[in-house]
Parts: sequence; structure tokens; C-alpha cells
Amino acid sequence: MTAVTHLPISQSNSITHSLPVSAQVYRRRRIGVSALLAVTVFFVSLFGGELLGRVTGKPGSPSVGATSETSIYVVEAGDTLWEIARVVSPPGRDIRITVDDLAALNGGSSVVPGQRLIVPFG
Repeated sequence: MTAVTHLPISQSNSITHSLPVSAQVYRRRRIGVSALLAVTVFFVSLFGGELLGRVTGKPGSPSVGATSETSIYVVEAGDTLWEIARVVSPPGRDIRITVDDLAALNGGSSVVPGQRLIVPFG
């Protein structure tokens, strides 16, 4: 049989229990974490929107004072949204985006002669 010996535990090896943290410390920690989370959400939405805009072809949002103006176009016989978009689309802009904008502004993609279409500029 083997004998078991118990050695005394010295002060340096003993387990110490820390004092509970005060409510002020918890409050400061919560405020710090909340501020960090708010800043993170802000930057993710800012740069995420730009990144998503570059992927979809519509980067950024219009600046203050640079909002797009609108005009009215009266549909003639034989006109299609694609032909109208080709005429009113700014140079260098993807015509598909203009067609989508025209359809969204005017309630669909079908046009009839005499119909008044809202046409965005810019």
C-alpha cells in the first residue's frame, strides 16, 4: 500500500479570490463596448454601402444640392423604354440602370403612346 502525504500550501500557491467589480466599472465597460459597437456599425454601413454600390453599378449617393432633376417625356408610337433610355441616359452610364430607373419611376416597363413618363436627369 502507498502512503499519501499532505504538504502545507504556501501563501504564494494559494488560490486568491478577487473582489467583485464595482457598478461604476461595469457601467464604464458597457459604455465603452456600446461606443465601439456603434462606431463599428457606422463604418460598416458607410463602407459597405459604397462597396455594394460599386458592385451594383450605382456607387455613392447624390451629394446635397446635386439631386437629380426630372422631366416629362411623352411616349410616341413605337417607343420602348430601351430607346427612351438610350436617348436620355448620360454618357458612360450603363443603359440598363436607366431602364430600371424609368421602370421604377413610372410603375412598370410597359409604355403606350401618349403616356407621360417621368425621366430623371443625372
